[in-house]
Amino acid sequence: MRRIVAALIFMMIGAGGMYAAFEYHIVQSKEGWHLVPKSQAGLHDTYADIRKWQATTWKDHPRLAQSLIDNGKGNLIIQSASNGFFDGLFPGTDKQRSAANPESSQKRL
Repeated sequence: MRRIVAALIFMMIGAGGMYAAFEYHIVQSKEGWHLVPKSQAGLHDTYADIRKWQATTWKDHPRLAQSLIDNGKGNLIIQSASNGFFDGLFPGTDKQRSAANPESSQKRL
């Protein structure tokens, strides 16, 4: 009897997991984790880590972009699409000036 109950519990957990995978996007952004309802049911883009995505990456994921816009999370697209946009525009800004960095203190002299 215990095995039957355990099997039923695990089947219910599996069914719930499949339902969630078909109905929701799990999106990891710089702001944290977001659970966004899908605009169309399916297994496409169930999980997406958009922290390092660029504007060209979004062209390959139109359903995810549409779901984010429909649910008021369009700012996540703009934030991730701006990744790499300003890289190389201001050379040397990634180095921090400090007393611990002797190169930067000598440049000021």
